[in-house]
Amino acid sequence: MLTIRHIRHWYEPRLPHAVFLDGLFAGMLKDDQLLLEAPSGSYTLRVQFGGRLPLGKSGKSIDISVSSTQQIEVPRKGNVECSFHDRERLWNILFDIDLLVWVVSWFVTMPPLYKILSDAFFAVWLVRLILIRKKYYKFIVDSL
Repeated sequence: MLTIRHIRHWYEPRLPHAVFLDGLFAGMLKDDQLLLEAPSGSYTLRVQFGGRLPLGKSGKSIDISVSSTQQIEVPRKGNVECSFHDRERLWNILFDIDLLVWVVSWFVTMPPLYKILSDAFFAVWLVRLILIRKKYYKFIVDSL
């Protein structure tokens, strides 16, 4: 038995994650946990949020997903629990603070320096997200 669990904080929304074993779709993690029955062996587990965004009628698309891959061993007897969480906890907190200040800026005039710093922070966050999008989650694997 393979248990896949999403560790999230109370303020994080429950977003659906696609789960793949050896490149094949194994299920959708809609809540915080997914139970899979897999025969013993070695598997490549991938957890992914998002997908491809089509660009017009040409059939071209952009991959806007974030994912991570982990090699796991399922024993003959016993269970494996694989938990994952964002690597971006600090970045998400900073982004949430910036978002809150942005909403406040609708009602209060902010200094021009805020706009420059906010835009720069967003650009750095976006570049970092693009660079780590295939290693977005951190896995913890336990054999029970």
